[in-house]
Amino acid sequence: MKSPMKRIITLALASFLTACSTQISFEDVLPQQQQLDRPLYLRGDFTLWDAEPQYQFTQVGSSLYQAEVKFSTPGKVYEFKIADAEFSEGFNCGYSELQPAGQSLTLGQAVTADCNTIYNYFSYTPAIKGTYVVSIDFSRYSTPQVTITKK
Repeated sequence: MKSPMKRIITLALASFLTACSTQISFEDVLPQQQQLDRPLYLRGDFTLWDAEPQYQFTQVGSSLYQAEVKFSTPGKVYEFKIADAEFSEGFNCGYSELQPAGQSLTLGQAVTADCNTIYNYFSYTPAIKGTYVVSIDFSRYSTPQVTITKK
């Protein structure tokens, strides 16, 4: 017969494990181990939408990737996507349909990307010329977050 203390600990542990398991979905966890089996590029009007080596994303954290871009014309609207060399399904990231149409990025504010989009691109209008860092965070693979910051 279990002591009352062992029953309480057993119930608490079971409740904890149940609560934890409902907050994490396999959709978000499993793909992270295979998510980037190919290079991603910052592709936009500044590259004629080509996948150019200088705009390849590099991994800077367990699920964080970054690429740098120089924007030389303040006030110009730059359009871009994050995609592999072929704009493949699952690796063709633009703004999510959950975001407002024609998603324009705001410096330092993350937005949700959709990596199965065809036409939805991001846009950014720099206030000053300089080097910017575009980041994509795959911590939650089904809802990656994109951010732009000034270097």
